[in-house]
Amino acid sequence: MPRVLLIDDEEPLRVSLTYALTREGYSVTTAADGPSALERARDSQPDVVILDLMLPGLDGMEVCRRLRAESDVPVVMLTARDRGQDKIDGLSLGADDYVTKPFDTPELLARVGAVLRRRVSARRLLEEDRLLVQRMEELLRQAPIPRITAREPQLRTPPDGRLHGGRVVVDLDSASVVVAGQPITCSAAEYALLRILLSYPNRVVTRTELIERTWGPGAPDGHTLLAVHIRCLREKIEEDPAHPRLVTTVPGIGFRYDLPS
Repeated sequence: MPRVLLIDDEEPLRVSLTYALTREGYSVTTAADGPSALERARDSQPDVVILDLMLPGLDGMEVCRRLRAESDVPVVMLTARDRGQDKIDGLSLGADDYVTKPFDTPELLARVGAVLRRRVSARRLLEEDRLLVQRMEELLRQAPIPRITAREPQLRTPPDGRLHGGRVVVDLDSASVVVAGQPITCSAAEYALLRILLSYPNRVVTRTELIERTWGPGAPDGHTLLAVHIRCLREKIEEDPAHPRLVTTVPGIGFRYDLPS
């Protein structure tokens, strides 16, 4: 049974809305002022809050601000004021919807149901993301040790034993990486991918080649492994990982290490 916290200083409104919400299958807790509203919110852990803007003790804006500091519970604001700025302020503080008094009870019930459905959908997506991350971590743990070595003959080996890629230097003798003069820690797979890409600067290396050279033919979920490690590698070597300029994507083909001009 979804839990609703109804906060309004008008007793007749509290009574009528409590009756309507209860008939719709909600469990209702009420509060008549700002301080008690915050206390009830902590005690009852509601699934949605219906919050009047004009409250004694603490106004609705401050109550919403403090609720948002503690919880992501959906908030539907009620107010007799119809000023556009009030709506903007309320939504900016984190309110999910805004209803102006006087209102039709069925409309309010519909809005409460809508914010609850959005909350359920968001939680489901978060759970799906969590399961995906767990699966990716499991794949990473099960993945074979990368088979590229620092001296593999088909890869480029400069006379000084170092691959230079702008702010990135790979030392093949020590299998270490320095970025902008600072040593960084790379996983074996990240090092292998960087080693391959820097061996063919300004040339496209296909996804299949990167996967097979790093994890071997037939690696389970190789494209997922590659995407995860490329993202991690960019986090370590790019100045702006969201807009990579070194390890760039060639859509539909693979990746390329672009040497700075």
